[in-house]
Amino acid sequence: MTNRRSFLKSLITAPVALAPISHSFAQEIDPNLKWDKEADVIVVGFGGAGAAAAIASAQEGAKTLVLEKMPRGGGNTACAGGGFIIPKNADDAFVYLKETFTLSDSDLEEGLVRAFCNEAVKTKEYFESLDKSIQLRKAGNANFPQLPCSETIVKYAVKGPKTGGMNLFNALKNVVEKQRTEIWYNAPAAKLLKKDNVIVGVQVRKDGKDLNVKANRGVILTTGGYEYDHESLQNYCQGTKVAGLGNPGNAGDGMKMAQAVGAKLWHMNAYSCPLGMTVPGLKTKVLWYPLTTGYVWVDQDGKRFTNEGDLDFHSALYGVNKFDAVGHRYPAIPCYAVFDEQARLAAPLTHQRFGYATVIEGYKWDKDCAKEIEAGIVKKAATLKELASLINVPPKNLERTISQWNTDVKNGSDTNFGRRMKKVLTEKEKQAGIEARVLSTPIEKGPYYAVELVPALLNTQGGPKRNVNGQVLNALDEPIPHLFCAGELGSIWGTIYQGSSNIAECLVFGRIAGRQAAQTKNSYVPVCQLSKGIYLFKQKFHFLIRLLKAIRRITDQDSFKGTGLK
Repeated sequence: MTNRRSFLKSLITAPVALAPISHSFAQEIDPNLKWDKEADVIVVGFGGAGAAAAIASAQEGAKTLVLEKMPRGGGNTACAGGGFIIPKNADDAFVYLKETFTLSDSDLEEGLVRAFCNEAVKTKEYFESLDKSIQLRKAGNANFPQLPCSETIVKYAVKGPKTGGMNLFNALKNVVEKQRTEIWYNAPAAKLLKKDNVIVGVQVRKDGKDLNVKANRGVILTTGGYEYDHESLQNYCQGTKVAGLGNPGNAGDGMKMAQAVGAKLWHMNAYSCPLGMTVPGLKTKVLWYPLTTGYVWVDQDGKRFTNEGDLDFHSALYGVNKFDAVGHRYPAIPCYAVFDEQARLAAPLTHQRFGYATVIEGYKWDKDCAKEIEAGIVKKAATLKELASLINVPPKNLERTISQWNTDVKNGSDTNFGRRMKKVLTEKEKQAGIEARVLSTPIEKGPYYAVELVPALLNTQGGPKRNVNGQVLNALDEPIPHLFCAGELGSIWGTIYQGSSNIAECLVFGRIAGRQAAQTKNSYVPVCQLSKGIYLFKQKFHFLIRLLKAIRRITDQDSFKGTGLK
């Protein structure tokens, strides 16, 4: 009896034990949670989308805090070419961009594309309103001129002394700093903090501590994609050995945080992915973007496998990811670019305009590959047979492949894959007497060279689906209260990518999400007070149930029979 009394007393006096918090990307908060910092809007990620969101939020009068996991801002925007489309006409842009989804049979949300077009046409005025010293230059046109209304698509970039992406990000960063928006660097967001279904803050790691930061009006996720998350690559990315060209901080953080609160994912198998070359010691790959013409790609069998000259470089992964269901391998990952001495000396293998390795790490690929040949990055051999042994492909296959290529070039027609030998001129160009530029030349003057190529992501498009207000949606396409996203995280684009659309999307949905988050009603305080009362009631109720069950178990014992205590 003494033991039973002690047991009952311990139930009454012991504090309620809560389950320990396991590692996750979201946490239901205790009403007694201590807040270490407070803001109206928290922006997670300081690239192009994060900067645009922070600017728009502050312009609406919201106290804004930016969290950046890396030592410096910029994200993929700073590493990119820096182009963004500004359509001449919103309706025409919608017609054109809608057709890119039709072309690839991608998941299209017409409302999102219309919202993008309506906001994108205002981008010139947007920059003028930020800082009149920001000057734009034209940087190109539509990638798919065969589609209707393609003439409305014009690419622009910010003028400046650095690469296009750095010029753009620096211009945005200057505005954020002038607005006196607080930025925390080396401060990765660890968890979204929620109460019921409302996002109320972020747990962030800063200076070795986990800090709870309250968001009165909303949290905007602008963390980029999952290019450097091995698990996500294995589950969502086609092919194998897929590497990256952009910011190494893009490890799927925002995607996982959104998933943890029930976000719906989309466009997970859509990405912008050229091929890249490996330089030991660099954190990322170096872009393969040949300015020379005398090269082909061969697979591990020493054979060509695609039209390497005309393939859209944004979509190169789709050109190499064929799985051999007999040999159970990806024969073109890695593949090899093979070229000769004439091609090596004619023009560089790549440019220096974007990519983390070039822009941030400062690596410069030699124009004639001399440094890379000496380092063994580019393989050199006197004969094709010797080159084949260096890259471990069948020599006879490689010799036959190059022989066929040389014959096709001389005959003016690629009999295998239809690669263009010369640029196709428009009627206007023909009338102007412009000579067609040579696009393909033979590979016949040794020594011969090869460099290994692997898929290297510029960015992924997948992540949480959003609506026209930038709100993150759950599996039922309902907004998750106070949670927004912008940029490449949950991009609106599918598998066919109109160049310069991702950065345009960063600018467009960054400012949409920033405005909407800042205008969201601050409902946290009353909700929290009510929740605290409900929480305490629940705890007392559950304690009472546990107490009654314990009493019942005790009084059911045989020792109480006949005592009348039951």
